[in-house]
Amino acid sequence: MIYLVRHGQSEWNLLRRTQGWTSHPQLTDLGRRQASVAARAIRADAEANGQPVRSVVASDLVRAVQTAQIVAGALAAPVYIDRRWREQCLGRLEGLGYAETDAELDGNRADPDAPIGGGETARQVAQRAATALGDLDRTEVSVVVTHGDTIRCLLAHLTGIAPTFEAASPVPNGAVIALDSLSGARIRPLVVPSLAGL
Repeated sequence: MIYLVRHGQSEWNLLRRTQGWTSHPQLTDLGRRQASVAARAIRADAEANGQPVRSVVASDLVRAVQTAQIVAGALAAPVYIDRRWREQCLGRLEGLGYAETDAELDGNRADPDAPIGGGETARQVAQRAATALGDLDRTEVSVVVTHGDTIRCLLAHLTGIAPTFEAASPVPNGAVIALDSLSGARIRPLVVPSLAGL
């Protein structure tokens, strides 16, 4: 069992600024609460299945590391960092407001091989996340704390859909998705916070 968690709300989520690989934005108070809610949901689900969480793996970006520390503390599990779980690199779009980013994306939303902002393509994100997922110990229950676009690209890949900005619904901050099978055959939303204000 693998639990995918999108990091809690960051300072730049609150300011509606595009983050990508920008490392420094930290969690807000709401983001820390979202991480705690995610941890409680994971613990309850894992206990119901009689399988304790053995490890928490996180992207190396601050917002993911802080979320992972909260989740791991609640689950009494160690945290490991794996930069392959980073958000999509969005090149020159990083730091722009969401409206500016949306305007830049208009021509590239449906192309899985478009390097967004001169950064990564959605297909590249899906491939690195799928490789990282495949390297997890399948005999243990793990939590992966990562990012919204990374989760969307990975889920599209697992379900046989070309990863694009249109391929899947947005993943809100603090969302938890349980992968009962790495083939994508069983994908269960566990926590889906409101998108309002995020």
